[in-house]
Amino acid sequence: MNEEKLLRELADGNQKALEKIMKKYLGYVCTVARNFSRGALSEEDIDDISVEVFYGLWRCRRNLDTKSVLSAYLSAATRNAVKDRFREMPPPYEDITELEMLSDSLSTEDKAEFSIIMGCLNEGVKLLSPKEQEIFMRFYFYGEKSSHIAETMNISESSVRTDLHRIRAKLKKYMSERGYDYV
Repeated sequence: MNEEKLLRELADGNQKALEKIMKKYLGYVCTVARNFSRGALSEEDIDDISVEVFYGLWRCRRNLDTKSVLSAYLSAATRNAVKDRFREMPPPYEDITELEMLSDSLSTEDKAEFSIIMGCLNEGVKLLSPKEQEIFMRFYFYGEKSSHIAETMNISESSVRTDLHRIRAKLKKYMSERGYDYV
């Protein structure tokens, strides 16, 4: 059965047409979601997104152009669903004082000082806006590139770089005011 006929049947409310589309495109939708999220989502999230995409297809079935390319529509819907999922997720902020891996090679005295510095930095990070916290953590602790952060957060890459510059300045000032001028 060709796609145009399948889309016409879907528009008429034929649930069997939706089932055929799901059978044909489920793997494709999951792959798009996996690739677009760059491994940041669990398989459960990927499954949820695929359900959302096909449910969305069913909801807007009457408005679809039967001459459109279904894979292109599903790809766009999947990318939008992934973006929505990232917006719903809390920022990847975690308490940076728990970063023990950096202090493993330090003496006991240096570890204590490191712990104090990291505690101070953690307090400074908590004063940032949620958006700034997310950008800071994604860049410095998750190692994400500014282009990926921009894509994920749906902002421009230049905005990410500008925000990172401002965040560094804020944290430097915060640390300096507390006696950590060498940081």
